[in-house]
Amino acid sequence: MYRLFLALTLLVAAAVSASAQGLPVPSYWLNQHGSEMKLYALNPEGTFQGVFIRHSSGFSCQGRPYALTGHEWPHRRVVFVVDFPDCNAKAVWFGRVLGNTIRTRYVVHVSHHVIRGYDLFTLQP
Repeated sequence: MYRLFLALTLLVAAAVSASAQGLPVPSYWLNQHGSEMKLYALNPEGTFQGVFIRHSSGFSCQGRPYALTGHEWPHRRVVFVVDFPDCNAKAVWFGRVLGNTIRTRYVVHVSHHVIRGYDLFTLQP
């Protein structure tokens, strides 16, 4: 009985520990529009880097990798930025890592316009 209790306790502790982890790096993510986010580096201070490849319809600068920089805070909060200089645009996402998803709100500044919306990124195997 003690061994069963110990095994269950360890299993629950491992599950809690896994769910408490934040952003896995390296990792590959897709959002609901098919845009790709590839994260390569995360330093101990929480800053991360990667590339973003836009595939969203209605936007230019598609199909090319652009540098992505971001930061992760406690409680799995994240913000990341992508500059699209050849399209005169900059996008900022802010949200939260929830298991294998990142739920975000975004703001895109294009010329003199601002576009706001939501993205859901899903971790890919």
